[in-house]
Amino acid sequence: MLVGGLWDCLLQGEGEEEEEEVTFVREVVAGCVRYQQLIKVVVSGFYRSPQGRSCLRADSCLYNVVCYLLLFRLQEIGPAQWRRLVLSLNTTKMYKFLSLTLSEDNLNGWITSEWYKVYDREFVDRSILSPLKSSHDELLTLVRELEEHLANKTQSKPAPKPPTEVAPFNLTKPQPRSLPTPEKIPGLKPHRPVPVSTYTRPAEQEKLAEAFRSNRLIAETTLEEARRTQFACATAEKSEKTKARMEEIVVRRVAELQFRPRRPEPVPVSVLEEGPPVKMNTAAVLREGARVQNELLLQEKRLASLEAGEKDSGEFTRWQEDMKQREAAERETEVERRHLEARLSYEDAIIAKESHLRHVQQRAQAMKEESQSLMQAYFAEREEERREMRRLVEAAAGQNAAKEARAQLQAMKKSIVEAVSEESRSLMARALEEAEEEMQCKAELIRQIRAMERVHVPRTKLVDLTQTGGQGLLVEMSVAELRERLGLLRVAEAQEEERRRRDIATSKQAKERLISETKESISRHRQEKSKETLNRQERDGDVFSRHRSQLRQKTVNHLQDRLQARRKERERLQSESQVRKGGGAARSQADSTTDTSQSITSTLLHC
Repeated sequence: MLVGGLWDCLLQGEGEEEEEEVTFVREVVAGCVRYQQLIKVVVSGFYRSPQGRSCLRADSCLYNVVCYLLLFRLQEIGPAQWRRLVLSLNTTKMYKFLSLTLSEDNLNGWITSEWYKVYDREFVDRSILSPLKSSHDELLTLVRELEEHLANKTQSKPAPKPPTEVAPFNLTKPQPRSLPTPEKIPGLKPHRPVPVSTYTRPAEQEKLAEAFRSNRLIAETTLEEARRTQFACATAEKSEKTKARMEEIVVRRVAELQFRPRRPEPVPVSVLEEGPPVKMNTAAVLREGARVQNELLLQEKRLASLEAGEKDSGEFTRWQEDMKQREAAERETEVERRHLEARLSYEDAIIAKESHLRHVQQRAQAMKEESQSLMQAYFAEREEERREMRRLVEAAAGQNAAKEARAQLQAMKKSIVEAVSEESRSLMARALEEAEEEMQCKAELIRQIRAMERVHVPRTKLVDLTQTGGQGLLVEMSVAELRERLGLLRVAEAQEEERRRRDIATSKQAKERLISETKESISRHRQEKSKETLNRQERDGDVFSRHRSQLRQKTVNHLQDRLQARRKERERLQSESQVRKGGGAARSQADSTTDTSQSITSTLLHC
């Protein structure tokens, strides 16, 4: 009922409201509902009072809204809007309600006591009474105005407020700025003169005439040389020098086919006796010494086992070495066989290549004859084009008069431009000199000011190194005492360092003795091993050579015979091809002579 009556009271006779007004009305309605108990205390007390007994109960919604705005929204809407709102309503109703509500006796009496029963005392004092009391004088003024309006009295004008006195701002005074260094005025770049080629006459015609003369001279010289030179035909027979060179090549290739594997060179006697010059570090010496000791221990164990009756494995080892040598000989023979087969394939490829070259030469000869006929047709077409170009050049010679007039006009314009540019350069140079002098004066003045600011004021303070800091501490000492203590510490450190050096030298000498003894034992062990290795290599070499000779007789000899036969066939084909090449060279030289004479003739016609 409260909400419905409020809407009817506020929106009666109104049309569509704006969005802000609608929002305000909604907030007012929500506030009335929220603080209904607090507002009910004031409105109910008003109706029970003598002033409100004559008022209608239908206006309770109006009183609820006015009470809510007075208690909660007064500071938001402001005194001016509140005055307009009150004056727009019924004066009698507003006077009765506000006079009762804003009375100090009622406000501090029964109204506050009833509010304390509903809400917390702190909330009532802070949120309701405090804002209301701050605007109490203005509200009472409005009540008196309503009373005078009811009594038909004129309203007295309020006393004018004193004007606002203007006071200057308390700003910090800025520090004076330092004088800036004047910027150097940039000078103009030197004027670039007009290129000479702009006003010179093009030399295309002179170059063309010079080219004609040089071409004619070259053609005449070439023709005279061709007349004096006799044709020389190629001979099919080779010279003695060529034959000797070919024989050397054949012998070298045959020698390359002989398979001679490189054997490892024997170890020098000096190395076997003295040992290889290998430089070993400490770690390597110790490792080698440990390895020698392990080998000696293993050898002692093996001898002990043989003494105990264990079987010797020497026979099996010799058989194993023999089999290894046999396999190595077989591998070497297989490599040689593959090499000979590769050489056979090479000879077959050469024979096939010779036959292919013969076929290609025949096709090339046919294509060359066809190209000769095409070149003759091309020369005839070029001669016709040269005649057409000569006619066009003669027609273009009549345009030289217009070019001379254009050159005179350009020369006149050039003189005018040079005069104007010279005058502008002189004026610009004078202005630059004046600006440069002014800038130098300013720079000199600034340098003097800065030099005065940078004068050094000497500030020295004498220090006594024998006195302490005077802070009252037990550990205080002077600089002199500190230096003396540091000297004692350095002496102690030097003594400790000397002791450590002696210990290190002693340990180093002991280590060197151990390494030297280890090296001696290693050298003795290596000498014994080298002797055993030499004996074993001699024995293995005999076995390898025997197996290799047996396998070579079976496979390699047959392949060598086939290779010799193929090589002879290849030499025969090469000799035949060389004879054919000699005859073809003579024919090609004759054809080239014919081509040269044709080209010379066409050049003379062009000139």
